[in-house]
Amino acid sequence: MGRRIAITGGDVVTNGGVLPGATLVVRDGIIEGIESRGADVPDAIVWEAHGCVVLPGLVNAHAHGCTTGPLFSSAASALSGDIAEANIARHRDAGVTTVVNVCGLGLSEEIPTADIDVLLATTHLPSAFVAADAVDGSALTPVHRAMTAERMLATGAVLIGEVGSGATLGGGVAAYRYIPEALVAETGVALDPDQVTSLIDALVGGSRLAEPDSERLLSAMADLGLDEEALPVTRDAILRFAVAPVRASLDSFAEAVHLAEMTGAPAMFHAARPSATRLLDLARASSATLIAGHLNHPSIDKRELLDLARDLREAGVVIDVSSLDMITAQRLTSPECADLLAEAGMVDTLSTDYAGGAWEPMLGVADRWYRRGFIDLREVALMTATRTADLLGLQDRGRLAEGKRSDIVVVSADDLASVRGVLVAGDRVT
Repeated sequence: MGRRIAITGGDVVTNGGVLPGATLVVRDGIIEGIESRGADVPDAIVWEAHGCVVLPGLVNAHAHGCTTGPLFSSAASALSGDIAEANIARHRDAGVTTVVNVCGLGLSEEIPTADIDVLLATTHLPSAFVAADAVDGSALTPVHRAMTAERMLATGAVLIGEVGSGATLGGGVAAYRYIPEALVAETGVALDPDQVTSLIDALVGGSRLAEPDSERLLSAMADLGLDEEALPVTRDAILRFAVAPVRASLDSFAEAVHLAEMTGAPAMFHAARPSATRLLDLARASSATLIAGHLNHPSIDKRELLDLARDLREAGVVIDVSSLDMITAQRLTSPECADLLAEAGMVDTLSTDYAGGAWEPMLGVADRWYRRGFIDLREVALMTATRTADLLGLQDRGRLAEGKRSDIVVVSADDLASVRGVLVAGDRVT
């Protein structure tokens, strides 16, 4: 008889509902069963969970910075091993037991050793390399450039994505990293992401493909107190980082859909103002499994969001919401768009994304929606684990049921984001 663990007294959340005060039994890393209230489990290590909720370990299919490979769709310089490991630990401590790094251009040998599963997505697509080189590409070696998305999927990648990103679609990464860095270096002026976004919109519009309007840019600069002398460097920075890569990045959408159709792999897309219409058009003509990543992106007009979500749903697209930094920091985004989608029942999966390294826990968002009555505990489990595991073909996890891998998170019933312990394949890692 192998090692047995009994998690007792907590409210166990299954696909069928919530079992109050139940006992979940694990043996040798597999869920053996769920017993009724007060059940006695002989020869078991007892984990007392009164006042807690027992959920399946979270599956986060939209994260960055968990490898030492190229960062973002721009293939920026890799993070150090220490930083990547610290990012993984943050996910683990927030209840994530499986995380997918969706920077897209990394390799399996760049995954650090970790006590949770770190999986890869791939965007080793021709146009994605062009887009990366247009912005950065500094982390791409000949080995990266020789890789293909087909080979990545054949050797373990679980997802095509993130197709496009704010780094190559003139969005978040361009606004909080590339353009501000260029302006500080040339002018000494530091701008926040909202200010940079206003400048991008003024020059080339929300699509990032409008004809550049230097007069509008100059007016927007004046509103921010920027001198006319800064016009050339500001214009050049926007054209380089928020315009040059966009066409290639959007071209990679069609390549990704074609690959998803050929392989059956799901594909996740950067859903934002410059890209949502392209995704919708492709989805209407495809039967592939396509995911609209972070549809709560702040660039999407709140007045159009629900109609867009319904159109995507009708086209068969999975709606993902990312926590970003919406609960506490709110530097890059706020909760309004996410709340609209949740209250309307339009959220399929939850993830974190990156938010410049300031992402917040998925369970923080889930707790917010649970307290507001937008979702129940069963839906918390579906959004954070079950549906994502199913999308990725990870049939051994994502739900609390007999025979499944014992990836389990125990959280406070008073605050779902307060993680009391995490089990991965039978091993307690927090």
